[in-house]
Amino acid sequence: MSITMTGPLPVAEHSDEALAEELRRSSQIWRARFSSVDLVNLPRVAMLTQGNAVAAAARRAGLDSTRPFGGQGMAPGEFVRIVRPLFETWDAEAVTLCERTVEKVHRGLLVSFESAMRCNNPPEVPLKEPTGVLTKDPHLVFPVGARKVIITFDPRWLTTATATTTLHEAAREPLVVSGIGTVASVSEEGNIRISALVFGQPETLAQAQFDYAKRSVLPDPPGLTWADFRNELSRSELSQLYGDQLQGRETVSRKSIALLFDEDKVFPGQIDRDVLTQVSRVVPEYRRDLGMAVASLLFDGNGVAAADLAAHFLAREPALLKSLTVPGLTTLIRSCNLAVATVSGLSEGQTVDLHEAMREAVTSYLGYVEVDRKLPLHERLLPVHDEYHVVGAELRLVYSAARRALDEANGEDLEAPLDEWRQRGLFSCVEWEEDLEQSAAEQKEASMIMEAWLNAQSE
Repeated sequence: MSITMTGPLPVAEHSDEALAEELRRSSQIWRARFSSVDLVNLPRVAMLTQGNAVAAAARRAGLDSTRPFGGQGMAPGEFVRIVRPLFETWDAEAVTLCERTVEKVHRGLLVSFESAMRCNNPPEVPLKEPTGVLTKDPHLVFPVGARKVIITFDPRWLTTATATTTLHEAAREPLVVSGIGTVASVSEEGNIRISALVFGQPETLAQAQFDYAKRSVLPDPPGLTWADFRNELSRSELSQLYGDQLQGRETVSRKSIALLFDEDKVFPGQIDRDVLTQVSRVVPEYRRDLGMAVASLLFDGNGVAAADLAAHFLAREPALLKSLTVPGLTTLIRSCNLAVATVSGLSEGQTVDLHEAMREAVTSYLGYVEVDRKLPLHERLLPVHDEYHVVGAELRLVYSAARRALDEANGEDLEAPLDEWRQRGLFSCVEWEEDLEQSAAEQKEASMIMEAWLNAQSE
């Protein structure tokens, strides 16, 4: 006689699934703004999806990537110069090592770390291959909760002689180090050993201000403050940025914001879908009366430094609500093509909620800034007319008379855009809505052109 038992899955299996899900939620894009990049293990970084960009930087610097940095002359320094801004826009997804995750990490997991650390057995010149014996090899040590974390590294991939000197300083006094690596082991005592791929020292606020002063050629814009130079990618400088911004402000007022994206990472229409999806998540249906438009963001400075463009785009008195900083936006202007989605009608609290939702769900999203049309760069660069109008559970695609006439002349299917949005099921109703103000302006402009033409004919 055979008996088949049915019932709930074993507790251990539930625990494994819960652990995997928790680590997945804890995983996020790792980016870093370094003052110095002290170690890049080129052979191991090449195993990451993002490693191609690092390898390209090494080739551009003239490095032989099959050999450690020592003995390659000035090429490692040139490599650091090229690769440093690259880590600000990296897309390596890793679990952030903190008190919430330290009890759950396991061997082989890619983790990011940042803390004040000490260096044991600082490396000596000439730099040698690790022996595999921890008591002999150089390594960084810091606590996370009740656990001890040990960062091991191959000193042959230290980028410059300065990095070696820095590690000797860390043997005497703790030094803040940020980086990414793979969990090599978790001991029975709970010690976590991480094999470093990349690490360096996060850029400080003072360093960012000094760097801006060197690059800037225009007078500082009104309202530029120390907060515009904080390292928003560093936990050591991270504070209650959004809470600070909201304190003492009128929280019931409605704002327009500009959400920035890496245009090279999106397909046509993807930004529209991503923004409207997240807007539907964070803004209650009964409070929705929002306008939205999407466009390329072309920072053509005509010789003006990227740092000046960033500062004049972000600074105002009183301060704009924003997640972007001057150093961060400067790097973006110089390193990638940008797109922008403007969203109007948000409260300040909803703005922060939308930012957090976008940051969690959309990899191409870079940050936001409040829109002020009185700022020359905002007036010149940001889209003027809305393309969408969200009212309650309804989505309205905005058109003007001239645009409708052009679409009809070209034989466009006017139902196709509506059907596309209806199929997504985000909104209960999708219809066209005329922008009467824009239509009137186009009508007036057309009349003026026609009048000028008639006058020219009568002369």
